[in-house]
Amino acid sequence: MDIFVSLIKWGGMDNLELPPPMSEIRKIIKIYMLANSNPLLRHGFLFGALVGGVLILTSLMFYFRGVPISINPQITSINYFLIMTGIYFGLRIYRNDVLSGIISYGRALGAGVLIIGIAGAFYALYIYILVKYFDPSILQEFIGIMEKSFVEAKYDEKDIELLMGFYGKISPGVFAFAQWFSKLAAGFFFSLILAFFFSRNYGTLKNNLNDKNQK
Repeated sequence: MDIFVSLIKWGGMDNLELPPPMSEIRKIIKIYMLANSNPLLRHGFLFGALVGGVLILTSLMFYFRGVPISINPQITSINYFLIMTGIYFGLRIYRNDVLSGIISYGRALGAGVLIIGIAGAFYALYIYILVKYFDPSILQEFIGIMEKSFVEAKYDEKDIELLMGFYGKISPGVFAFAQWFSKLAAGFFFSLILAFFFSRNYGTLKNNLNDKNQK
């Protein structure tokens, strides 16, 4: 990764306009560069990349088996488990190794959301590349599943036509953003719960002093 950072600086690519997905890759590299100077960002980036990689591998495993990945309750359940597990171990290591065993609720919540936000960014980039350049049928599959769900829910034909007109305009970028947002929302929910268990000493003088030292 340091080699890529050096190439970007040496080649003057900081201000160069690049087409997607190269522009997204450049953003991720810039986050990595910024993370080197901040323990929270560095930890969040590393764990986010790890969780994002596992989410991508899980998706590819189902994809190559011919299982729909746009909307799949089984994949969703597995993703929730992976997100929760990633937050748990990410917060545990961050609290014990970086903060010497003490963390406030707010800092734990922020760290958990950061980890999944970065993980979701990697996953969204993967979805964008897959749908945009390799398999556009994934997006059509998603639209078809949504239409089927509306029919099964006995929506009026006019309502279905109106909704499908909206879904038909979804681009790979919007679809990828929706994937990122769904991961972030799940990460926020699980972080709300797990942060409480990692910050049981919240409000103590020692905890507050530790937070001040980390700023």
